[in-house]
Amino acid sequence: MRETLLDGKPKNHRKQTWLFAAGLCLVFFLSFSSIVQNVGAQTSDQAHWEKLGRNRIALWHFSPNFATDNTMFLATSPVEKLSLRGVYQSTDRGTTWAAASEGLDPKKRHYYTTLISSPNFTQDQTLWLFGNKAALETNEPFGGFWESTDAGATWHEILMKGFPYRELTTRVSQNVLGAVVSPHIAQDGLMLAAAGGEGIFVSQDKGRNWVALDAVTDVSGIYAPPTFPDENFLVLATSGSQVMVSTDGGKTFETRSSGIPPDMLTIHGVAFSANFAQDRKMFCFGSGGVYESDDAAQTWKTLAVPDTSVSFTAMDVIGDFSEFGAIVYGTDDNKTYLSDDMGKTFQSIGSETVMNYRLDTLAFAPDYQQTHQLFASSQDGIYRYGPGLNLAAVETSQANVVGVEGTRQARSTAASEFVFVPSQSGRQETGCITYMIAPLSIVLACGLRMKGHSRNQGRSDGN
Repeated sequence: MRETLLDGKPKNHRKQTWLFAAGLCLVFFLSFSSIVQNVGAQTSDQAHWEKLGRNRIALWHFSPNFATDNTMFLATSPVEKLSLRGVYQSTDRGTTWAAASEGLDPKKRHYYTTLISSPNFTQDQTLWLFGNKAALETNEPFGGFWESTDAGATWHEILMKGFPYRELTTRVSQNVLGAVVSPHIAQDGLMLAAAGGEGIFVSQDKGRNWVALDAVTDVSGIYAPPTFPDENFLVLATSGSQVMVSTDGGKTFETRSSGIPPDMLTIHGVAFSANFAQDRKMFCFGSGGVYESDDAAQTWKTLAVPDTSVSFTAMDVIGDFSEFGAIVYGTDDNKTYLSDDMGKTFQSIGSETVMNYRLDTLAFAPDYQQTHQLFASSQDGIYRYGPGLNLAAVETSQANVVGVEGTRQARSTAASEFVFVPSQSGRQETGCITYMIAPLSIVLACGLRMKGHSRNQGRSDGN
């Protein structure tokens, strides 16, 4: 005997079960189609992250004419594999990269601390690179200085004279951790360098000969405002003395850290407002926060502090902080926070969705106010954040990622020529299968339900 509804009509379980299943699947697929459409149809004004490569880098550098020539450079970090260490150049805002390391001895590619372009880069195509070397010869200095006069195509090492010998060794101590270049270097040849363990040195012949200035031994970086050298104002980041300032061109320095927590002794970076001549605005950061000064470092106020058990690892600043100003910082839990309102508010921009490791570097594109592009890196690789590019550019970017990943799996390599033989990846895309699990589960459940009902119905009829 068939079961009946309350109205007394016979109930067809098979038909209702399949209609129920079909309805659920229809709802699922309509929802899924909407998700795919939203994900796949990112418009040009929607900001998102793009992975540009697997390189592990120490620093970014942009051409002084980046807005028109789209040229940028990166230098690798000490954790990069030996065969990939060096300098790379992009002429399409980071979408594709080419090795720019000819003349940097593959056996000596270790890590790089500073990359600076000539203020007259358009005309002279000159770059200067400081770093540290591995596989040293007897008596060879640990630090190195290289120059390129063809926009990074080739490099040659320059012997730096004037740095002292390390105690109890025959090696010259020239571990340059940061440097600044005069905007008038073609005329004055002026460079200043921060040498770890030694202090501040000055050169007036584009880095050939150096003279010691102040012996700040815990220096980790040197920074100059837009007013330098017309204003003899320099700032040091240190590993134990917080922020130090010189008003005599580097001859003497004093600590200016009022407002910075006493226990945050190490400063990781310093930045200036583009309008520093008028507003005297500066920024600094350490693991415990980002700080702002409106009086040339006399006093500091807090802009951002990390959550408990989180540390700040990277920061960048851009703008005149009159009409426009942006600040970005990264943390060791893979997150990036951005302010486009001069530091009044910060918003997470989702780097933790694409990175598994701490933020190592952050850099605004010089034309960020127009393009809203910034660059970041971690041990996961290099990334660009901002409005989407055209499809061809994205495909090129993805192909480049695959290519660099292939070099990591290479079984043979000619490192000096940057020629690699990649192995095939054994990974398979399983995303579509994952999306099918839910509807298939519904159908399977309904089928089992129907089968169980038929078995019970058979027993009922047999009775």
